[in-house]
Amino acid sequence: MADSEKGAGERPVVVGVDATPSAQDAATWAAEVADARGAPLRLVLVGPDASVPGWLTALAATLSADADVVPGPGGPEAVADALLTRAGGAALLVVGSYGTGSSSGMLAGSAALRLAGASPCPLAVVRGPASDRTPPTAGPVVVGVDGTASGDDALDLAADLARDLAAPLLVVHVWSDVVAGAGGGAHRRPEDWSELAAQGEAVAAGARRRVLARVPGLDVDVRSVEGTALRTLMDLAESARMIVAAPRSASRAPRADDGVLLGSTSRGLVGFAPCPVVLAPVAVPAGTS
Repeated sequence: MADSEKGAGERPVVVGVDATPSAQDAATWAAEVADARGAPLRLVLVGPDASVPGWLTALAATLSADADVVPGPGGPEAVADALLTRAGGAALLVVGSYGTGSSSGMLAGSAALRLAGASPCPLAVVRGPASDRTPPTAGPVVVGVDGTASGDDALDLAADLARDLAAPLLVVHVWSDVVAGAGGGAHRRPEDWSELAAQGEAVAAGARRRVLARVPGLDVDVRSVEGTALRTLMDLAESARMIVAAPRSASRAPRADDGVLLGSTSRGLVGFAPCPVVLAPVAVPAGTS
């Protein structure tokens, strides 16, 4: 059914599309999420004029979606700007990842990287392990948590996605006795190993309680792991249906780069994870854009 017939009152799932297989895989992935939550699906194409190409009409019909064409010059900046104007009223913004700008093994296209950390709604960067492989449709929803407010936002988003998709949820807290310092260096924490391990288990246990209070009966597993967040989540991504993360830790000062706020872990996941990556939105402080 079309947008006007489906999910009345629900915010839409908005997908940036073009004629590439990656973008159309992203649209198919988004259609499953939209259907699971009873939300309308809207396909958005930035093109040279307002005419709707035949492939977009066919894709919209196949996915029971509405389609919008935004006249514009194309290119990552125009695409990102057009999608951001529609993200404010969306439940989820979805893009493919093998677009313009992919290089050196980095899977996310330039438009996706510009959107990451800037979208006012959750952003999904969708892909499979390679450009000729579709995104996974099985495995757990994996989420990294750190006990911060932004980590809790990611946890809530992951729990909702797992519920909607009838998927198991794997919650991971990664800790280390070596942490980044304010000046970009690293320092060793004063606590002994057993105390750090106990703190990690407490964060994981708190995450379980939060999930089950939000979604009673959800199939949820929690782990507290010593290591680095990016490496741990990348390993889990090999068998995950998707990875959910916060764009950056709320405990760290934001850094602006053309209005994009993105931490090293989330940037690494967006660039290299072999499954869809969903980023929870983070409010952008005044003066950083």
